[in-house]
Amino acid sequence: MASTAPTVARSAAQVFTTRSFRPLLAHGASPALDTIIVRLRSDLDLPQDCSNAEVVDAAYKVLAQSYRNEYVYKNLIASKIFVGRHRAANSVLLNEFAIGGSVADAVFVNGEATVYEIKTELDNPEKLIGQLADYYRAVPLVNVVVHETAVDRYAKQLEGTPAGLISVGQRWHLSGVKTAVATSEALCIRTMLNTLRVAEAQAALVRLGADVPDVPNGRRYDAYLQIAMQFEPSDFHAAWRAAIKARQLRGDVSFHRDPTLFPLRALLAQLDPTSVEGANLRAWLSIKG
Repeated sequence: MASTAPTVARSAAQVFTTRSFRPLLAHGASPALDTIIVRLRSDLDLPQDCSNAEVVDAAYKVLAQSYRNEYVYKNLIASKIFVGRHRAANSVLLNEFAIGGSVADAVFVNGEATVYEIKTELDNPEKLIGQLADYYRAVPLVNVVVHETAVDRYAKQLEGTPAGLISVGQRWHLSGVKTAVATSEALCIRTMLNTLRVAEAQAALVRLGADVPDVPNGRRYDAYLQIAMQFEPSDFHAAWRAAIKARQLRGDVSFHRDPTLFPLRALLAQLDPTSVEGANLRAWLSIKG
């Protein structure tokens, strides 16, 4: 690879965004993404007739080797946990999931719900304690994911907390440093309800045996909250988890397991392409410069 200058690394990072891939999946074309790919093909000294897939692979290697940004960590979680450790068809991985005043990098829902909070070398650790407080209002298990060089700093910060700590090594393996302990003491029904879509809130209440009233949109939230507050937070969390887990993949799960799409796994988990959108992606990846 001829160059890994900061400008090249930034261009590589621009590839792995929903802004780049959403129009491609929906319409089969993304002019903004094509512009970045053309630039990278030149900047990385790749053959001019190489495919878009080869450029994407090269861009991902740049991020992993010289510019470890958050996407590489998210992609590792998607690959090792969502696709590898568990069956993606029976699980849900949510990226950039708002909980209280914070945004969780990744929330994995299977038999349990777990937040994965990523801290790269570029992140300020001072926000972490406040983020953990928000996450525990909706999710009992939280893991903080850091590079192996930052383990000591975060291990000290997480002492006495139920949060787990996971290390990312040089070979991009996940290693447990501190085991997360589930805690339901801080579960907050209002916080959990705020993360649900309308249909999900209704499904959660029905699952708890409640009658869901037919009320105008402007009064719906208050009505649902009043009903939800009648239940124990731990019981509402179980219904919340079931509602979230219903956000299962629209397309073929084998698409997410395809090793040739490894660099895009976190994006695919987030965008959840249909079979038609998946075909659009494959067609674009096969295009040569």
